[in-house]
Amino acid sequence: MFNIKGILFDLDGTVLDSEGLFEEAQILLLKEYGIFINMNELPNSTGMSYKDFYPQFMRKFELSDDIENLRLKLRTYLHTIMESRLKFIDGFETFYKNCIKHKGIKSGIVTNTTRVTYQKVQRFTNIDDYFNFSITATESIKPKPSSSPYLQAMEELSLKPSETVVIEDSKTGIISGLQSKAKVIAITTSLKSADIHLISDNVLVFNSYDEIGNYFKKTFNIYQTSPSSTIIHK
Repeated sequence: MFNIKGILFDLDGTVLDSEGLFEEAQILLLKEYGIFINMNELPNSTGMSYKDFYPQFMRKFELSDDIENLRLKLRTYLHTIMESRLKFIDGFETFYKNCIKHKGIKSGIVTNTTRVTYQKVQRFTNIDDYFNFSITATESIKPKPSSSPYLQAMEELSLKPSETVVIEDSKTGIISGLQSKAKVIAITTSLKSADIHLISDNVLVFNSYDEIGNYFKKTFNIYQTSPSSTIIHK
């Protein structure tokens, strides 16, 4: 039986119901430049790091502004939206309570967002009740789809890939998790099941945290012990 000692989660679209908020921020930013489009005209940025996103975004809409100024404007729009509308993915909190809390399992966030934005998440939600470890694009050697962020997280938490589960929702994150050699679970909040299977057949696909929780109860060797006292902040 698989001896699970740690679960590493992506943030946007996996723990937080936040993907649509970033798109809304882009729409508001583009209006500043006299560009009026709908959501369907935005490039797909799910799971993408800011290092990859901004050059693509600027080419797509032929923006000549300084990239750091653009980042600041978009981040300001995003954080304003997040303050009133940020919430957890349905079922996540129950999954945590039933399958992680008091089970001796380490948990952490591995995200392509920046530390500045993650700090806003900490301010606007009670995410610190669930995670005392996080690694963002600010600290990672290379962003996803590189395996580096997940491998860095495993090293910090003293986990081996063979005892770690990664939960993701995007192609970028799924590839990152697979390359780390951890067991990868995908939740269909951003991609359809068929699209996920096109990425790899080595991914377990579920439509909700209820389904993931049922799978955990049937499959994993979860010890009935107190959680690790290790607290690491990145």
